[in-house]
Amino acid sequence: MQYLITALAFVVGLTLGWLAAERYIAFMQHVEHDFENLFEKNPHPELFDEDGNLDRGDYMAITFDPGFDPEKWDPLTDIHSDDFLDE
Repeated sequence: MQYLITALAFVVGLTLGWLAAERYIAFMQHVEHDFENLFEKNPHPELFDEDGNLDRGDYMAITFDPGFDPEKWDPLTDIHSDDFLDE
């Protein structure tokens, strides 16, 4: 009887350990999107696809200086190639 309980405990422990390890590995390999905060707190309508699912694709964030006037902006004179060089 003692061998049966020992074998049963071994099988149950092995199964539970394997399941716990799978969940731990999945947790450690999860990569969060850069804008996950935005997706959860304030999902804009343009972030959804045709079926209503949240599209976690590639997005670009653009920040404008305070007081920026798009009417006065000229791409021919306001963009300089030295702005894009890494120093």
